[in-house]
Amino acid sequence: MYPTALLSDAAEGRVTLDARIKPVWPAARLAGTAFTVRTPPGEHYSVKQAALSAGPGDVIVVDAGGETDFALWGDILAQVALERGLAGLVVDGAVRDAEEIERLGFPVFAAGVIPAGPRGKATPGEIGVPIRCAGVAVEPGDIVYGDRDGVVVIPRAQHDAVLERARAREGAEQEILRELLASARVDHQ
Repeated sequence: MYPTALLSDAAEGRVTLDARIKPVWPAARLAGTAFTVRTPPGEHYSVKQAALSAGPGDVIVVDAGGETDFALWGDILAQVALERGLAGLVVDGAVRDAEEIERLGFPVFAAGVIPAGPRGKATPGEIGVPIRCAGVAVEPGDIVYGDRDGVVVIPRAQHDAVLERARAREGAEQEILRELLASARVDHQ
């Protein structure tokens, strides 16, 4: 998996989610296909439905409007997601049970962590629709990557081209590094 910084550099257009979306635990990394959710702020009914509907390798990507007063995900849903083979969660909202999510090793990226549970459990949102998550348009089936630097979402139609540019850029960066190191050695002599 390429680092998100390299993928962001190789992409055309905005693919990087706002900096407020952070890994819930430092070593969290994810890569998978976007399974989108739009939910009213503080409501987790559709998030729970997504955890039960998404398939292996999917990353649930939630537009919760940036609301961080109520958690939409916790250790129970993380356990369900692991059992179902999901690749992770990205939510423009809050989660809870961070320590247990880390112990489980389930990759979660969120705008915040708070102990308060969801406001309600019955107001549905929408699943499998185009959303806007933390400033980036996300279509169902787009490819999502996350690491310690943040999250990028690559449109499915551009994915192969972005990976090719990332591969080329990685080689170019290695050459730049070799040149800088050689120059640094000469300067110190």
